[in-house]
Amino acid sequence: MNYTKIFALATGALLWMSSCTSSSDLDKLPGAAVRTQQAISETVSKLEGHDGYWRLTYYPDTKRAYGGYSMYVQFKDGRVTALSELSTTSTNSTYSVKNIDMPTLAFDTRSNVLHHFITSTEYFRNARGGDFELLLMGQRGDSILLQGRKYRNQMSLVPMTTDPATEIAALQAMATKFQGKNFAPVSIGTAGSVSFRLNPTYRQLEYTSTSGETTTTQKMAFAYTTEGLRFYEPITIGGVTLSGFRLSSDGTSVTSIEGDVTTTVVSLPIDLVNKSYVAYFKADSAADDLVSFFTRVNNTLYRNRKARMSARTYFGVNTAADQTAGLVGNDTKVAGFLTMPIYEQTNGSYTRLSYEVDFVPVGSDPTQVDIIARDGNESTWWYWYASAAEYWVSRLATRAPYTVETLTDAAGTTYYKLTSVKYADKAWFYLYEVQ
Repeated sequence: MNYTKIFALATGALLWMSSCTSSSDLDKLPGAAVRTQQAISETVSKLEGHDGYWRLTYYPDTKRAYGGYSMYVQFKDGRVTALSELSTTSTNSTYSVKNIDMPTLAFDTRSNVLHHFITSTEYFRNARGGDFELLLMGQRGDSILLQGRKYRNQMSLVPMTTDPATEIAALQAMATKFQGKNFAPVSIGTAGSVSFRLNPTYRQLEYTSTSGETTTTQKMAFAYTTEGLRFYEPITIGGVTLSGFRLSSDGTSVTSIEGDVTTTVVSLPIDLVNKSYVAYFKADSAADDLVSFFTRVNNTLYRNRKARMSARTYFGVNTAADQTAGLVGNDTKVAGFLTMPIYEQTNGSYTRLSYEVDFVPVGSDPTQVDIIARDGNESTWWYWYASAAEYWVSRLATRAPYTVETLTDAAGTTYYKLTSVKYADKAWFYLYEVQ
């Protein structure tokens, strides 16, 4: 039976549209409760009748601010086994298909995979807009179409015949390939030159076009695929439709899935994806304006928490030593950070305060580094110090992008000067690779 019709019947929509049906014919139709149960039973049979896994393309948050993720689920005897590109350790929990507003797939009991974006934490106190009740909206071919009951994002279940571990490895590799990358501007249809700002971790692509004196900027969430990335829904730029991009085999360009648009992939001028660097926000090592702001933030931190930040701020990836010491990302073990050492004045204790960011190049000028601030890091007690420290992260991020100049000291050691494109005199600092 066609699932679209089943679910429409379950909500009673077709009943009210049957004005051409005689009263005697209506008497022969099963009751609404019977039709609903029929839809539920057929859905369970379809889910559990597939021997392999289903790929669940999952989008949390009303504005899809975290992008999309692939989860892999297998249904048997009222239980669901799940793993994802964020967690390859499978979980087993209960599920049900029941009538709430309409036939609904519900993940009833706790799963670290399926409830990842639903879980409240010290930093994400209201969680991150995940849905565990998914309305059954119909089918397209073998796929089941879903919608989050609370946040209303469109999702889908696609049956798989291959091992999800293989696909997960490919998705993780693809996500890594886009770290520290952006796309060069390209002419698209009637829009002319379009520039991009890629947020590879929270999976957003911002695109900007200019027509006369009008500049338009829009953003679209995406999920990684084994070939590149696919948007939550197709976008239209200058009359040209784009569903996403495929990455070339050598990683130097992307082409739209439709094949109409190709542009160059741009890399960072310094390796903030694989290395860690340190800046010293003190006289002669940074602009006076930045040093003054850092001092004010530190004074506020002391008033609020009797703690002070070190003049050092670290930029880049959490190193192997960082990971061993417990600094890991909110969603993935390896992540990009701004990290500030914190000293508690009352007891002399030391900790690190980290904020997760993406470092990406500017598409039109790969000598420039952009900083996209994401969220405070759970593993470093960010929430405890956030009222003061977020001002420091915000100052560094809003002064971006920075032009990177390579310098050499008297001993022949390479270091860098980062100068704000927007505030050249007020926002610059030296950056040194951590050895």
